[in-house]
Amino acid sequence: MHKFLYKICVLGEGGVGKTTILYRYIDGRFLEDTKMTVGTNFFIKDIDLPKMNAQVKFQIWDLGGQEHFAAIRQNFYAGAKGVIYVFDLTRRYSFNNLLEWRDEVETVIGKEIPSILIGNKLDLIKNDSLDISQDELTVMKKELHYSKYFKTSAKNNVGIQEAFHKMGSIIFQRYQHKY
Repeated sequence: MHKFLYKICVLGEGGVGKTTILYRYIDGRFLEDTKMTVGTNFFIKDIDLPKMNAQVKFQIWDLGGQEHFAAIRQNFYAGAKGVIYVFDLTRRYSFNNLLEWRDEVETVIGKEIPSILIGNKLDLIKNDSLDISQDELTVMKKELHYSKYFKTSAKNNVGIQEAFHKMGSIIFQRYQHKY
């Protein structure tokens, strides 16, 4: 079995649930009362990709979403092989601001880095009126170049494992020939 190490960055506005998603993914638990990420958090997770005869170790950087952390975030993008863009399904502006995150990342890493999109807090959606339309997702896909969109709930553990497994597969397929 081949082993690979990939650095990924998890990005999005403050309060969209990036840290909560990561605790659910890494530790399998939901933190009801997370605090704002001050600067960055760092996580490690191994995943198996049996169809590819590979094991991937993710070095995951959870970057603070508040504007005043923008200056330090750029230092952590270097060397990333993938990006997970996260928005809050209950706060439309967090979706609308994704292009600003893309611009920030691309100034350091370059264009078209492998990425996925996560719409988080599915458990808080009471009706379809707050949902993002297929047309909006199509436009955003052209702008962000993400490979797959996942609706997740860190609280109810919906879609989290699938999203990270997909990220591992996408990165492995993109970069495996360079090792």
